[in-house]
Amino acid sequence: MRATRRRERHPDPLASSEAVKAILDKLRDALSDIIPRRDKDLVCMLRAARHVQRYSATDTKRGRPSRWRREDLLKVAARLNDILERETSSHISIASFVDHYLRLLKFPSDVLQVLSSGDINLFEASQLARITPEKFNNSPTLAKHTRAELLSTHLQTNESGPQLRLRVNELLRASANESGVAENTGSELDLEDFDPYDPTHLFWDQIKQLGFALRDINREDVLDEEVDELLKASEPVLTILARIQRRKEKRPVMKLKV
Repeated sequence: MRATRRRERHPDPLASSEAVKAILDKLRDALSDIIPRRDKDLVCMLRAARHVQRYSATDTKRGRPSRWRREDLLKVAARLNDILERETSSHISIASFVDHYLRLLKFPSDVLQVLSSGDINLFEASQLARITPEKFNNSPTLAKHTRAELLSTHLQTNESGPQLRLRVNELLRASANESGVAENTGSELDLEDFDPYDPTHLFWDQIKQLGFALRDINREDVLDEEVDELLKASEPVLTILARIQRRKEKRPVMKLKV
């Protein structure tokens, strides 16, 4: 069952474009001979670095070749990981930084302002940032006014992030119907209520990475000794999951009185 009320928000030191740029500057200082000067090129490089982390060297040879050497991308990924561990106490991974925080560089200034104040989290800010002038006949004033109204309603009703997403979806769908253009509200925008300082996020982020890895591994790719290692590594996880399942089964069932 999805939550309809807002969870407690945790301070996020990277919830501003200045903080994201500071991370990029640290990366440039550390690898000045590799990192491009333009933010646009660096964003592309970081996405490529995240890609090579996820796939093996043979997998990265498929499709169009990268603009950068694999060795350089791995070096960038390793250094970025070191910076994020130091600056966020290991709360934010490379995947989270690339997939979520780099978006801040394109967020409207009014959305960045309320995000930095701590009134909303990154997920809620990403929903408001979907309200763009292009969706409202290229009217920046109307788009900003609409974002302000959505934010005011969201804070007054104390609704959850997914509830805000539904409001934005409905608004964009109505605007698209008026203009005759289909609005994309599918899986690309169907993100979780992202809070990197919620400890459960760290767990689910690891689960997601495991899913990506398992998706690209076939049975014949795994050596016999690696099967034994995987079984030993998975045994404590399965033990914990079994304990959780038993606890769920012991929960008393509320019976309604007729």
